[in-house]
Amino acid sequence: MRADGGLKIRRALLSVSDKTGILELARALRASGAELIATGRTAASLTEAGLELTPIEKISGCPEAFQGRMKTLSFPVFSGILYRRGDSEAALKDAADLERLGFGPIDCVVVNFYPFEAAVAAAGELSKTSKPASLIEEIDIGGPALVRAAAKNAPDVLVLTSPAQYEEVIAGLERSKAVDRAIVERSAAEAWNRVLSYDAAIAREFGREPRARHSLRYGENPHQTAYLEFDPDGPVGWGEGLGNANLSYNNILDFSAAYALASDLVELAKGFSRGASGVVVVKHGNPCGVALVPKSADRDPRAQMTALVRAWEGDPVSAFGGVIAFTDPIEEEVAARLSERFIELVAAPGLARESKALQFFLDRRKNIKALSIRRFGELPAEYVTAVPGGRVCQSPDRGTNEPLLPVTQVPWPENKELLARFGIAVCRALKSNAIAIVREDSGFQLVGAGQGQPNRVEALGILAIPRARKTLGDGGTLADCVMVSDAFFPFRDTVDAAHRAGIRYIVQPGGSLKDSESIAACNDYGIAMVFTGVRHFKH
Repeated sequence: MRADGGLKIRRALLSVSDKTGILELARALRASGAELIATGRTAASLTEAGLELTPIEKISGCPEAFQGRMKTLSFPVFSGILYRRGDSEAALKDAADLERLGFGPIDCVVVNFYPFEAAVAAAGELSKTSKPASLIEEIDIGGPALVRAAAKNAPDVLVLTSPAQYEEVIAGLERSKAVDRAIVERSAAEAWNRVLSYDAAIAREFGREPRARHSLRYGENPHQTAYLEFDPDGPVGWGEGLGNANLSYNNILDFSAAYALASDLVELAKGFSRGASGVVVVKHGNPCGVALVPKSADRDPRAQMTALVRAWEGDPVSAFGGVIAFTDPIEEEVAARLSERFIELVAAPGLARESKALQFFLDRRKNIKALSIRRFGELPAEYVTAVPGGRVCQSPDRGTNEPLLPVTQVPWPENKELLARFGIAVCRALKSNAIAIVREDSGFQLVGAGQGQPNRVEALGILAIPRARKTLGDGGTLADCVMVSDAFFPFRDTVDAAHRAGIRYIVQPGGSLKDSESIAACNDYGIAMVFTGVRHFKH
């Protein structure tokens, strides 16, 4: 019942799993003249403290049943919460219905839910392929229903979902035997958020494919905690335990980057008559070595060896201690060569305890980690990043067939189209701002990369070009390489820098207000440039 002084509570329903502060709140409600209604253990706790109350069974007309699964879900209880108050025609009709039915009002609902989130945390290491019965029993049904009903009828019904809300309500009751309307409205908003978060927690556990969870030694740094949650039937054998050491948080992120790029290489390999063998080396989330070499047969150890050598040559210093992924099962001679180098993690299709390739690594590298890739191309449908007060979600950046639109006087050579697409795939995997320089030499190779720079010209001039020159050696030239940018050139200075280095082929999305200046610069220098119309920022 509302008065000018706020909401006066005639009857309050209390049903809490967390008893913190409930006795003090109940006493304040009772002192203000409210009748108390309580369920099960809440009623027992308050009765033991000497408080007079009405058991929920007397209101519902039904006993508690099914070991507590049915307590509050009843027509009399929800009628007392949901009927409209006030002087409107609808409210007067509702009040008449309530009286005709012989039910009384419930002006306050105090509920906190069964501790489902805590039960999930306690389940921790248990496989999510079979939900433990204890977890299912912590799904509250009546509590959220009561809270929704009470929140719907604010400001005529007060709903409290946390002991943290009790203090100001007690203060108001002691001061004026009523609750300020602003508190009632704010509590209703908090109730909706609590229902949302509770239902979301349940959906995360039950509304998806079965999951398994493994604790990790630590997170990105030793002082951070972490765990891996995965689908046991997913595209990667996370739970197979193939290596001599456990995966780290950073291994998992680096492999994820390698997997995404390797999936692109699998698609690009379809452009070769007999396919191609791909190798990706990743360090700190960035590809530092990438190669794709055409095969002469379905199984071609020579092509895979060449791909490994080319990928490693791309940046042998950074490759040390990196993560390496293959698009094909690892050949024995390739495994023997790779086992001579220090890597953190090797991943490939067909890796298994009994495979000879894996034995090379296990025998020669004490702390080697290994993953079996079951299927390529199965990227998450949604990438989620936590932000203060929420999260931001996006679909994956995918596809290897974006248009190559000529914009310069010098046409784009047809024989460099697949190389350009290889470069786009590599550049997309680099942190922005990013430049990738790729070449064709017994297949495709990343020869120089500039990544993670706020200045695009420096990504090219300070990182990508010097790295490419070192990879190419004295006999190599940038003239036959393709340069790819993840985003447009705001000015012509990137084209100027590319020309000074001898680059003659450029791929970029286009879309700058000053595209015409970059195009004019290319025409002045005799550079062939294509626009894709697709940006590939990566943060």
